[in-house]
Amino acid sequence: MATKADLPRRIAFEVLLRFDKGGADRLKADSLLTEALARHSAALSEQDRGFVYALVMGTLRHWLRLDEWIKRLTGKHLKQMTPQVRVLLRLGLFQLYGLNHVPAYAALNTTVELAKGQKQSPRTIKFINAVLREAQRVLEADGFASPPAETDLPGHLLLAYGWPESLTRMLQGQYAAQAILDMAEQSQSPSGLSLRVNNLKTSTADYMQALKELGIEGQSLADPPEGIRLEGFSGSPRKLPGFEEGYFYVQDPSSMWVSHLLKPQPDESVLDLCAAPGSKTTHMAALMQNTGTITAIDSKLERLALLTENIQRLGITNIHVHQADGLTFDPMAGKLFDKVLVDAPCSGSGTLRRHPEILLHLKKLNLDAYIKTQWALLQKGFEGLKPGGAMVYSTCSVLRAENHDVVAKLLAKYPEAILEIEEQRPINEKADGFYAARILKKA
Repeated sequence: MATKADLPRRIAFEVLLRFDKGGADRLKADSLLTEALARHSAALSEQDRGFVYALVMGTLRHWLRLDEWIKRLTGKHLKQMTPQVRVLLRLGLFQLYGLNHVPAYAALNTTVELAKGQKQSPRTIKFINAVLREAQRVLEADGFASPPAETDLPGHLLLAYGWPESLTRMLQGQYAAQAILDMAEQSQSPSGLSLRVNNLKTSTADYMQALKELGIEGQSLADPPEGIRLEGFSGSPRKLPGFEEGYFYVQDPSSMWVSHLLKPQPDESVLDLCAAPGSKTTHMAALMQNTGTITAIDSKLERLALLTENIQRLGITNIHVHQADGLTFDPMAGKLFDKVLVDAPCSGSGTLRRHPEILLHLKKLNLDAYIKTQWALLQKGFEGLKPGGAMVYSTCSVLRAENHDVVAKLLAKYPEAILEIEEQRPINEKADGFYAARILKKA
């Protein structure tokens, strides 16, 4: 039975094992961590919770890189090992490499004890111990070499940053090599916490003052003006002042930019075809000063429940929620809207800092399926737009095929479509990678 001292590692192991067994393309790290931490909430301190988070997210971030190291160390393909052994080796290796505050002996000993707790055979425990000790020797010497970026960028990024080669190849036709290297470097560290102040309930200045009075340092973002960044805060956002009262929404700066690009005005009618969980929907409501109407569409009931919860917490009354497929929804027998937002489902390739598990499913990404849905939603949105109105198409992707190419197809099909603004934002030190295009319909 696990002691309190090794409980964080055991929880991390269990979460990571679910990824190995269940397929990262079907699982979200945040959801699994929330579920696992809730089961053990009484036994974990805030420090313990932070350690579990660091172990899981760090191992996911370096997963593909660690697998390459394991192959080098053992001369074996990982499919020859059980899921438990693979995860134990990844977890031990990540602690040896990625957590400076964990001494090497602690990384080794705790992994061996964890293996014993998982009832691994003496032979397997000896194998795990030997692999990790050899890894320690290599890391303390010259480390694991990677190919030069100048001659093999995909191979370099796989070994140096854990980026799948398929992702790098997709980016090479779109970005310069240095830009790709910069994004890979930025994706290695967790993103800081960003908040959007809910100006329906308080001002940015007043909320900054409330944080300051509690000793929480926040940096006001000029773009957007309601944005605040909390660099040093590592606790739960729910413990920040005013969460239950709806004073803020946790949201990346790039995501906030999208609603400002659409420029919804008070008393307008807005269609949001992919609304849940509501970051941009509720932001538009605030920009509209809770007037007019926002028709919010999403097909999944559980996501709509979260949208409804956010609407209520933030005190919003102008959003009308509909459970429907955005591709087939007919709101009011052909009614047209002043503004339309199509925040389309996508690969999520711009959110690797917050969702490192995406690196795993990008290995076998079916980009064509996303593009088909994006194209259909974009057409649906444009056809629901009034002449003289504006539509924004956005994704949290850095891949041209999901972004510029989809918009270009719309412009080619509809002569009345005018591209006013288009911007692709890369992953950087303060924000996710994001794309948005503002498209007008001729009056």
